[in-house]
Amino acid sequence: PSETTERLAAFANELADAARKIILPYWRRPIEVISKMERDRPIAESPVTIADQKAEEEMRRLIEERYPEHGIYGEEFGSVRTDAEYVW
Repeated sequence: PSETTERLAAFANELADAARKIILPYWRRPIEVISKMERDRPIAESPVTIADQKAEEEMRRLIEERYPEHGIYGEEFGSVRTDAEYVW
């Protein structure tokens, strides 16, 4: 693997660790599930929780901080710079 690949893989692990820290406190606890409608999906109704939203917010923050030129495909908060060389 190239240095770039190794660097990006290490950052992906950082993102996973950050998401884990946010999601873990919600694990196996009662949590509100919100249904959002996404008409462009085969099944329009999609469940989302506060854990999902907070985890995505943190990962987006980290990506923007480290790689502001990279794009993001976001499930909860939309996508940005999807034409970038690298998109998370």
